[in-house]
Amino acid sequence: MAEILSKVALTLEYDGTAYAGWQYQENADTVQRQIEMACHNLFGETVRVRGASRTDAGVHARGQVVAFDSPRPFPADKLPSALNWHLPGDIRVSKACLVPGDFNPVTWAKGKIYSYYIFHRRQAPAIGGKYCWHISRELDLAAMNKAASYLLGTHDFASFQAAGSAVVNTVRTLRHLFCRKHKDWLVITCIGDGFLYNMVRIVAGTLVEFGMWKYPPEHMGTIISARDRCAAGPTAPARGLFLQRVLYRPSLDSYQRL
Repeated sequence: MAEILSKVALTLEYDGTAYAGWQYQENADTVQRQIEMACHNLFGETVRVRGASRTDAGVHARGQVVAFDSPRPFPADKLPSALNWHLPGDIRVSKACLVPGDFNPVTWAKGKIYSYYIFHRRQAPAIGGKYCWHISRELDLAAMNKAASYLLGTHDFASFQAAGSAVVNTVRTLRHLFCRKHKDWLVITCIGDGFLYNMVRIVAGTLVEFGMWKYPPEHMGTIISARDRCAAGPTAPARGLFLQRVLYRPSLDSYQRL
């Protein structure tokens, strides 16, 4: 007999192009709205889900994590396929697992991994343009990585927070930040304990300016110490950003997979 659900964590992947971000909005379609509608259609009751990250409009995810309490018994082994049946094709439940009753996808998270994709060629791509920032100018990868090294560790990242955030404490820790290139693709990978509003996109936009030699790499220290959004570079387009994974300890893989 299949086990019955209680508290469930879902790992989602989605193309954020058509959505006004993750979080529910009254007059716009969002990923959270689609997930809650699918749960309502499946269970026949209102279900509230909570996501680990409030991805912005146009941002994509390969590893968003959400959690909810199952409102009624349902065979656990059928949940991912059942929810996907009620979801649009650009949102998919890739994994599901049973978690402790007090699991909170936000407060239990130990970090997140983001990737920012740049298509670096004179001509724009015919395929995949919705998922990258096309840059035709020459970029110095070594200069970008040198500048990125100044951001590693614990800093006040106020210079990398967009206006409109109510967050007071802007101190965050970046564990890894590096740029790598394969053929025409340049990928910026950012791993940290948490991120400010638009932080990864501002970091990406700023690193591109270093790649164009607008500043020498050591100028990144000046940008950090300024604690002023005007000191950093532009906000990179949302379409190049992917939430790759939310990190937990223990890993969600240690819980019972559905």
